[in-house]
Amino acid sequence: MSKVLYEIVNNIAKITLNNPQKRNMLDEDTSNHLVEFIKAAEANQDVVAVLISGSGSVFCAGGQLSEIKPQKEKLKRIYSGFLSVAHCRLPTIAAINGPAVGAGFNLALACDVRIMSDEAVLDPKFFSLGLHPGGGCSWMLRRLCGWNVAASLLLFAQPLSAHEAVENGLVLKSVKKEKLQETAMAYTDLIRHLPRELLMRTKKTLLAADASCNINDIIAIEAQQQIWALKQPFSKKSIDMVSKKISNSNSY
Repeated sequence: MSKVLYEIVNNIAKITLNNPQKRNMLDEDTSNHLVEFIKAAEANQDVVAVLISGSGSVFCAGGQLSEIKPQKEKLKRIYSGFLSVAHCRLPTIAAINGPAVGAGFNLALACDVRIMSDEAVLDPKFFSLGLHPGGGCSWMLRRLCGWNVAASLLLFAQPLSAHEAVENGLVLKSVKKEKLQETAMAYTDLIRHLPRELLMRTKKTLLAADASCNINDIIAIEAQQQIWALKQPFSKKSIDMVSKKISNSNSY
């Protein structure tokens, strides 16, 4: 049985951690599969987004403890799985079906959007192992939320319930567990038939905006990308359709 499942459903690459007996822990084999499947999704011209979830009752219970060693190369191999998600050029969604702990917390943070079961919990768990946060956790967390929430999670080891995660902006929404996959897939409805190049360029600009404090730099990047889009046939077709709809209804 593969520890990670990969399938394409309606132009969405679904990647599912599939080792529920081990609580979907990230060992080197699982991380290698994540890297492989992210590359496969990026190479598949039909895929416009990636959805990541876990099988069973746990999203991911963290790194395989027996493989966590005080060696940079060892740590890099554990990090490689969720970092491949963080660096994915396509939009990514985490469907957090259960506890996201340690490296599993990192995997959730690495996605662009998080939708969470109302029974799930986010828990860095580093201090309980006597560990310093790693794998970009501090950076990803501070990028997504304010100091109070980051400090509560990393300095005071306080987990977040689904309700608290939504309230503090770490998660987009929480739903009943049985509705999680349906909700996450439905969230991709509006982009499934868009050109993937447009999606990837938009994500690249969004990341550039996140890293830059100069609005003029971002305006220049956006103008360049808008000019590219306006030259594409799909843009002209879309503008014509919206214009016709407006002229027919006198409303947006």
